[in-house]
Amino acid sequence: MGSRTKTSVLAAMVCVIAAMSLPVGAAATLPYEGIPHFGHVFLIVGENTTYSHIKPSNMPYLLGTLKPRSAWMTEYRGTTHWSQANYVAMTSGQFTRCEQQDYGIACHQNVPNLFNQIDVAGGSWTTWLEGGSARCDTGSGSTCDPQGPCPLTGFFTTGNPAILYDDIEGANGVWSETDKSQECLHHDIYAGNPMGIFNEALVDGTVPDFNYILPNGCDDGEANCKPVNDRYTQFDNYLAKEIPKIMSSPSFGSDGLIIVTYDESERQNGLDPKYGYGQGGHVATLFIGPQVQPGGYPGAYNHYGLLRTLEDGYRSNGYVGYANDVPAITPIWSG
Repeated sequence: MGSRTKTSVLAAMVCVIAAMSLPVGAAATLPYEGIPHFGHVFLIVGENTTYSHIKPSNMPYLLGTLKPRSAWMTEYRGTTHWSQANYVAMTSGQFTRCEQQDYGIACHQNVPNLFNQIDVAGGSWTTWLEGGSARCDTGSGSTCDPQGPCPLTGFFTTGNPAILYDDIEGANGVWSETDKSQECLHHDIYAGNPMGIFNEALVDGTVPDFNYILPNGCDDGEANCKPVNDRYTQFDNYLAKEIPKIMSSPSFGSDGLIIVTYDESERQNGLDPKYGYGQGGHVATLFIGPQVQPGGYPGAYNHYGLLRTLEDGYRSNGYVGYANDVPAITPIWSG
């Protein structure tokens, strides 16, 4: 074999080996779709707010302080109505009629989910519930007054998705209201009122990799509460208190990420007759962190795309549910 032929064969072999080393479906793109590796993520979810209802007069911190520093998604949508289906969409990419109608723990499923993906990838997570006081709360162990500054009736089972996954909630992966897993009891927990336990973990730098932050039924903007009596401003005030604490935590670091979104818009049209695929209304969503390039970003993104982005950032092995069918949020990264 001539030297020129040997060189050609060697070059071809190098190309084949290089192609084999890339993730499936990524031969022409960066691994994990160009999403950087995430350190500590803080996902804060507000309730039932239409994009056009957010104004400088009722949300000055969100619009005046956070928006200029963030990747602001101008066309982001909830996946459907009502609330429970959107929380499930963010964490497992699922949609069922049961979840769409907020039937709570009756909708639990044995399906792949983000919490398990983070476990498998060697990461850690916590759902921080400002309302209530029970661990792995399926609705029966709380001392929260449904009409007070705690989650509204049903929130414990509709706005707390970790308890809806059999492999997370139940001992030995079997869902049970009485025989709960140690993982759920230790990682689906009370955040303190107002957020005291969470804030201590921020100061100590002991928060997990993924922090799913669910304010109480006043702070999340679900309803008007005294003394503010403006649900939009209540959530804005909550962000103004918590986000500076997150950003000053030793856990935030060079790979920290804050995400603020809403579960859905104000659902003026009631239940959507079809499956949820971006039909949950136009909602405000932003990303802030050292790896984020601030600016306005169009694109028909929704909670399934957010889930896919988190899966990439945590280096999960594949995508679950409808996250497999939608694009990740790729344009916002500075790296």
